[in-house]
Amino acid sequence: MKYTELSIEKLKSECNEWARELKKTYCPDLVIYVARAGYLIGKEMSEVFEVPMVGISATREGNKLKEIVGPIISLMPNFVRNFLISMELKSNTHDKNTERKIHFHESLEKLKGQSFDRILVVDDSVDTGHSMKQVVDAIQNEFKNAEIKIAGLNVWDKSKNIIHTDFALYENTVIKAPMSKDSSEYKEFVRIYNRETKEGTL
Repeated sequence: MKYTELSIEKLKSECNEWARELKKTYCPDLVIYVARAGYLIGKEMSEVFEVPMVGISATREGNKLKEIVGPIISLMPNFVRNFLISMELKSNTHDKNTERKIHFHESLEKLKGQSFDRILVVDDSVDTGHSMKQVVDAIQNEFKNAEIKIAGLNVWDKSKNIIHTDFALYENTVIKAPMSKDSSEYKEFVRIYNRETKEGTL
């Protein structure tokens, strides 16, 4: 299993370059980021593609536990953290709890009824594929004529049986990114997210 760590600036730089590469052959009308983790990625995409960006949330039981455990894990050496994440991925825990609550952000609600030809859905990682599938199904239900493509900063092979990820910068990689609750930059990421999205409404 591969591991890497990305700072806020490194993440922005890599995603900007990634978007510029994609733009050579593809350009959406709208970018939808999966909150909160997909925000910084989606922001770079929307700026390069010069299209609007709005948010959607997909939550499951257990997320509150991560809020508590994350700061504790951040104090552990990276090799311990990586081992724990590897065990979580291999345990298939997320395959047993596949139901997500999908919530359209206020800015996305306002677009209902409008017509879009190409929508790009962006997230930090497509793990099992269950969250992304339910997100895409909800979007497709509202924007029936749109072609929807998926961009995941990272994609895991195990998700491919559930949904196809069209674009990925990393594959099968454990990434310690600012959106990770055990990242030293997590609090800064949350501050940026809350400020720029008006507490997650955009």
